[in-house]
Amino acid sequence: MAGHEVVKADPSLWLPLLADYRLTSSSLDAVLKGTLHPGLDAASPEVVDAMARWGGSAYLRADGGATELVLAYPIREEPHRWPVAHVLLLLATVVTTLGSGALLVGVDPFSTRMLRLAGRALPYPSGLDFGVLWQGAPFALPFLTVLLTHEMGHYLAARRHRVRASLPYFIPFPPYFSVIGTLGAFIRLRGPTLLRSILFDIGAAGPLASFVVSIPLLIAGLLYSETTVGPASVSMPFVIHFMDQPVMLGNGLATHVLAAWFGPGPVGEQLIVLHPFALAGWLGLFVTALNLLPLGQLDGGHVLYALAPRRHVWAARAFVLALLPLGFFWWGWWGWAAMVLIIHRGRVEHPPVLQPETKIGVARTTLGWILIAIFFVTFVPIPLDL
Repeated sequence: MAGHEVVKADPSLWLPLLADYRLTSSSLDAVLKGTLHPGLDAASPEVVDAMARWGGSAYLRADGGATELVLAYPIREEPHRWPVAHVLLLLATVVTTLGSGALLVGVDPFSTRMLRLAGRALPYPSGLDFGVLWQGAPFALPFLTVLLTHEMGHYLAARRHRVRASLPYFIPFPPYFSVIGTLGAFIRLRGPTLLRSILFDIGAAGPLASFVVSIPLLIAGLLYSETTVGPASVSMPFVIHFMDQPVMLGNGLATHVLAAWFGPGPVGEQLIVLHPFALAGWLGLFVTALNLLPLGQLDGGHVLYALAPRRHVWAARAFVLALLPLGFFWWGWWGWAAMVLIIHRGRVEHPPVLQPETKIGVARTTLGWILIAIFFVTFVPIPLDL
């Protein structure tokens, strides 16, 4: 049947060279991990010949006088499916983010009505005006570009290393309850990650891409932003208006410096009303910082584990503890910490890769420290105040 044919990668040619081995498999891939016979290493003629004839990925590592081998190979072709779910979720997210953008500029494409329930008024849509909806494009399109760039960074890095990965799944959300009309996007890694260097490349590609895209968006938006009278402070210098209600946005090192250079007035002395482009850039930096938190299998967890596999767990636990007092200033930190713990079944440390190299190289190490610096300059301790 098409899409389910067995791939020709025969691990049996390695078996005579192995003193011991262990085979694990999933629905699409298999991994064989073993140790070469004493006296064999990467330069041995038998090993060189096996490498030349092998059709999958193979990694050799000398460890205490022995040579460890890890093989990764597909046992079935990935089923060819039309990306119907991805497209539908993207289209729905386009509608919800356009709706948020329209509400941000003071127009209502949904003919919103209020439902009285238990003494509370809950908004709900009673129609959809596409002409009005497109007035939200100055926010929605650049913000979706940030999210798409972030996820495609992960996707392309995974594909470059021949790790199976899905296209991005976008998560639409009613704009009345999220302000921005989405809960973000994600991709699924469907193949095994064997090396710290591969893990680093996949984890680093997303936040690096979103950071690079968000900076010019924020600069361009700040140039079009305006000031208004209000209770401005250095920690909370920005404001947007959503459904005629002010929403205060917080400040980090990067946003402070860029607002001081390109904003319409002194930061903290007058409220800065963010242009939709500036809001998209602000959110892009905030999303970058969220993903760079060194927790579990977030991007920051990938990066920190790749840099320091023996120490990352202490940093992860420290950041979880740090989020607890921050939650008194913005409850979202408690929600974020709870979500990470639930998704990772109570664990904050990163699971080990199959073959951790001794070093990941100077270039990756340098980029890792740059990403750590990006986290600290984009982190906003108190993101918003409704």
